[in-house]
Amino acid sequence: MAKKQKVKVDYPKVKIDKKFVNDYYVNGEIVPEDLYKKDEEVREELRSLEYKVFKEKNPSTLSKIINFGASTIGKVIKFNINKAQEKKINTMLYLLGYDFDAKQLYGFGIFMLVGLIILGIILFIFGQFIAGIIIIFLGIISFVGVQIFPQQQMTARLSKASSDLVTMILYMVIFMRQTPNLEGAAQFASDNLSSYLALDLKKVIWDTAARKYSNIKEALDDYSRRWAKSSPAFTDALFLIESSTSQETEEARLGLLDEASDRILGGTFESMTKYASSLKEPLNTIYMIGMVLPVLGLVLAPMLMAFVAIPDFGILLAIMYDVGLPLMVYFLIRNKLLTRPSGFGAPNLDSIPNIPKIGYFFLKFGKKKINVSALLPAIVVFALLVLPVYFLSPLLATFGATQIYVSLFITAAIGFSIVVYLKLSVIQLKETEEELNSIESSFGAAMSQMSSFLSQGYPPEATLVKVEENMKGTPVSDFFEITVNNIRKLGMSLKDAFFNATNGSTRFFPSPMILASTKIFLSSAAKSVRNASVATLYVSKHLANLRRIEQQVRSLLEEVTSGMRVEVGLISPAMAGIVIGLTTLIGTVLTSLSGSIGSIQSAASTSSSSSVSSVVPFAFSLFNLSGGAIPLYTFQIIIGIYIVTLSLIIGYAVSTISQPGDKILMRDTMASMLLISIILYILIAFIVTLVFASVGGLVISATHI
Repeated sequence: MAKKQKVKVDYPKVKIDKKFVNDYYVNGEIVPEDLYKKDEEVREELRSLEYKVFKEKNPSTLSKIINFGASTIGKVIKFNINKAQEKKINTMLYLLGYDFDAKQLYGFGIFMLVGLIILGIILFIFGQFIAGIIIIFLGIISFVGVQIFPQQQMTARLSKASSDLVTMILYMVIFMRQTPNLEGAAQFASDNLSSYLALDLKKVIWDTAARKYSNIKEALDDYSRRWAKSSPAFTDALFLIESSTSQETEEARLGLLDEASDRILGGTFESMTKYASSLKEPLNTIYMIGMVLPVLGLVLAPMLMAFVAIPDFGILLAIMYDVGLPLMVYFLIRNKLLTRPSGFGAPNLDSIPNIPKIGYFFLKFGKKKINVSALLPAIVVFALLVLPVYFLSPLLATFGATQIYVSLFITAAIGFSIVVYLKLSVIQLKETEEELNSIESSFGAAMSQMSSFLSQGYPPEATLVKVEENMKGTPVSDFFEITVNNIRKLGMSLKDAFFNATNGSTRFFPSPMILASTKIFLSSAAKSVRNASVATLYVSKHLANLRRIEQQVRSLLEEVTSGMRVEVGLISPAMAGIVIGLTTLIGTVLTSLSGSIGSIQSAASTSSSSSVSSVVPFAFSLFNLSGGAIPLYTFQIIIGIYIVTLSLIIGYAVSTISQPGDKILMRDTMASMLLISIILYILIAFIVTLVFASVGGLVISATHI
């Protein structure tokens, strides 16, 4: 038998014209400058029910405020801006689905700035200095926030949509392998995707039907250019899919489709590698500016408040450390996290019956389940830890280490109550999510078995039975068992067995990866068993490649997240605890020293030297030698809250880097980091304060201050 000669496929070399991209984009931004002008022609035609649903889908509180302000106040107060800037902002606002324009947005920003500055000045006049500063600062922040709002929202939108780029290419490749029709592939992807990309593709199809574009290829080309900056691999993959329709041989056509799948996976890995590398320097800078330097600066705080009389120094310190610095760290980190590329999104567990919602947990009493809010045990923990402070409150009147010991109960109450709330709000959901993750890890093997049985001629229903029998004892067996029972016992069709609103198996296992694979299986099985066999085998290989890439990416990101865990979970609490001890030592010595100032001044005034008698009182009048300018318990609580907020912010960052959009992982990570940080901080603060207080007592006794 002659050996089959392998046909070499000449893949088209895809290279994006940099000049074209730079001309097409405004100042290197992600939004095309001419897109708004093109879309303006069909703007009213696109106001379909589906588009309105998308526009109103889960808007944030900030979006609601800006939408209301710009749509009302912005109509009265309009602010003229640069034409190029106006066009860019209008394009982004249109793509985001807002009905106001750039002039209205900036008008609302000017209104907020001027209004809050005037209010701050009024507070100054009435002697409310700190409140006035806060209001004016909020005015400036509001104006800047309104300016960057469209760009932030657009970046977030692209980041969310990018999680489905791999899935979109997979859908199109699977369809094109069976039927080489671009419009059908776009329609298939839009019908099965459940994110922003589905609406984008429906809009592309609509624009083609409305004769905005001459054909679907031209429409997809225009759409792919929007991703040329943020995801060039997607642009390449889409171009390869389009090119497959013009190949002369079937082997060349399938080769290009395989190359498109490999290109998007390779691009995902490349973008994640670049992202992991680019994270290190910015996060180190944020850590130094937002954590290390502020904690080191606390060493100067006790001396500053002891030597210089600053009115309301405690309030200023609280605003700086408990409000200003955490907000700065949060927004700096958030901006970096918005650019994180991703693969399959996190599962949404809301559809699974008999599990609590986020923020709740079940208590079992016999056969009954009681849904309990996680706030209740958190409040109990807070009350139990604060209770000792009530009995020990007389000790707070005496300046010294005792104030630190008593106030640590308040810090512990705040930290541990938050830990209890976060842990209990997801503790039972975490088990379900871990089960889903284990199912995902073995789902590729299950798809491979499905392909094998389908290739042997088994119908889809019988194939599911065979796979369920073979996968017994593995995590994925429950998924197939529910599907088979739906067919056998409930008489459901193949589609309903998976997607029935009440008993469908995907309702109990709402993984985006499982949903995508199941939809592909159903659509290919509807055509023929052979198509289903080829499609499931392809999906199996795709999932194996995606799993391999995810493991490599996780190892890259682990280097970044492990550093953040050590720095914030160990180093910052340790430094803060040492600072508390130093503050106690300095404050105790200065307080004791201030008691001796009177006798020194009296001795100087009776001195025979007129120069000494005049200079010494003047020198002491320059200082406010009182270590109790801020009570030590106030100082400790401010720093304790600072450690709590930083731990929560870094926990949020670590979880978002690992798995964007996973609220369960986010709460669990935040709780774990806060627990370690608060325990370490309290222990070190207590031990160092105890040691330094003893040292301070020895110094005072030895020097007779």
